[in-house]
Amino acid sequence: MATINSLDDATSILSEWDRLYNPDNNVESAQDDNVIQEKRLSLAPAVRLLSEMATQERNADSTQGRCMLGICASSAEEGVATLKSWVTALNLPRGLLHGMDKDGVPLDLSGGVYIKYNSGGVYTFGDIRKSGMGFDALWKPGDALLEPYDGTYRGVYFQVELQDEVFRQYLVPLEIFEEEEKKEGKQS
Repeated sequence: MATINSLDDATSILSEWDRLYNPDNNVESAQDDNVIQEKRLSLAPAVRLLSEMATQERNADSTQGRCMLGICASSAEEGVATLKSWVTALNLPRGLLHGMDKDGVPLDLSGGVYIKYNSGGVYTFGDIRKSGMGFDALWKPGDALLEPYDGTYRGVYFQVELQDEVFRQYLVPLEIFEEEEKKEGKQS
């Protein structure tokens, strides 16, 4: 597994994965399973580095350094488990999960779900007007929204916003942090 020490390293690893393994790109990979697995194992450290950079920016200014997750899962259980795994592994803020009930009555959520998570900070009304984000800016750090999803993609849209204003969004497998833990367990 490659050592990931810089923004460029992390961006390069995630961009390559996105290019080679994004189901929308229709790229056939001629690589063997060992190479693919090695590339998968470099995803968690790359995501972690970008998230840490966003956290540093957010700690300096609560309106900067956001991580957003778009979790596309086969079930509510899988989606919530993925959300917990990512938030824990990346030490992201925990907030409220909306969308699993209506007025305290659980909703029937059989089938796929999409969970939108945002680590972003709290904005003042002046900041909301300046940002043009509308009510999205009212979310508290760590809030998430779960809703039904009938798409076929299963994975996480990982987006990080840094002060350099470069758009960074990648499609990443759901279980990258579990895979990392399994590898570390084998090495112990």
